[in-house]
Amino acid sequence: MSAYDLSGLNVMVIDDSVHMLRIVKTIFNAMGIFNVQYIRDVEAARAELKFKKPDIIITDWEMEPVNGLEFTRDLRKEGGFFSRVPIILLTGHTEYERVMEAIQSGVSDVLAKPVSIEILHRRLCRIVDISSMPVADDSDDEEFLEIG
Repeated sequence: MSAYDLSGLNVMVIDDSVHMLRIVKTIFNAMGIFNVQYIRDVEAARAELKFKKPDIIITDWEMEPVNGLEFTRDLRKEGGFFSRVPIILLTGHTEYERVMEAIQSGVSDVLAKPVSIEILHRRLCRIVDISSMPVADDSDDEEFLEIG
């Protein structure tokens, strides 16, 4: 598939559909990704996130009582680790307005259901690429601020 070894990823998947969780599990197993938590609701995910820091969170949009978009907004507001952890939103709603709403809410990527191994693998590789980029060091900003 690619030169990336994704087997070390620690992933949390949140979806209220057992069927969808089984599909994602099958895809991850085929990719050799086994360090995955499969969770059925946002409240259980929040409880787990008190103790665990996944490399990537994948969440469904449509869940009750709290949907994946509300969950994402809440995580981003917490700041720190949760402001940076990549979040992929799974959805059947791929209309432009909905995708833009998701991105503006803080998701890193949006994947349309049904998800395929090829698409999910590509997105994970892209996230790993972005995550491995060096973070800008703000300490050098002073020299630019004095110009003018």
